[in-house]
Amino acid sequence: MKEKIREIDKYLDKFRFKEKGMEDRKIYEEVLDLRTLKTLYKLSAKGYIRALGGVISTGKEANVFYADGHFECKDVSMAVKIYRIETSEFYRMDEYLFGDRRFDLRRISKKDMIFVWAEKEFRNLQRAYEANVNVPRPFVHLKNVILMEFLGEREIPVPTLADLGIELKEIVDVREFFNELIENVKRLFEAELVHADLSEYNVVLFKDRPYLIDMGQSVLVDHPYAMSYLRRDLKNLIRFFSKFGIKASIEELINYVTDKATD
Repeated sequence: MKEKIREIDKYLDKFRFKEKGMEDRKIYEEVLDLRTLKTLYKLSAKGYIRALGGVISTGKEANVFYADGHFECKDVSMAVKIYRIETSEFYRMDEYLFGDRRFDLRRISKKDMIFVWAEKEFRNLQRAYEANVNVPRPFVHLKNVILMEFLGEREIPVPTLADLGIELKEIVDVREFFNELIENVKRLFEAELVHADLSEYNVVLFKDRPYLIDMGQSVLVDHPYAMSYLRRDLKNLIRFFSKFGIKASIEELINYVTDKATD
């Protein structure tokens, strides 16, 4: 155990931390395992990560940190999403992975499945971004780590719709915002993806526009449960926006998103 701690310290010593320094280092030491630190070091050695910052968010499956980064010859603000290997608490992961023709899961261990999940989110973000869906731009991924565009300012992330609640109406025209959100769901479907976990917790307000986040569970439209996931996503949006007096028919929205003619 002492030897492992010494090796963790060795890798932490190689990183450059931002202003908080030792405080951030302590957080990294507490939540990251040795294999993840080695992965971060590889990304740092390749020049993607310039300096590690503080925590953006923590969850049962992943932690997200801020970093000063470099991508395609430009300095960028990055969100570093790290899926936990040792203590991951994925539930129903198989439901979203099996049935995805992009991955061969016949000989994959539980821990390797974490790597597949991270790759899946990265590829989902790539597909969405290339289809002009409002999502964080994905930069690069390695094993259980994804580097993507940071949505926020001065290392403070933008709020989710759940964070804003009724205050959303003080910032934007809610009807226009809702319409743009549905347009993004439609563009995502045209890119052959369904978010599959869309709600006020996975939509953020960035530059007065809706952005979709957390796309690890997103599935291709030929997934066996794709349409039921789409229905659930749209029901969640209808429920949230109903508090602003917006009424929408679930069937009409499904027909619109899937480009089916109404009767």
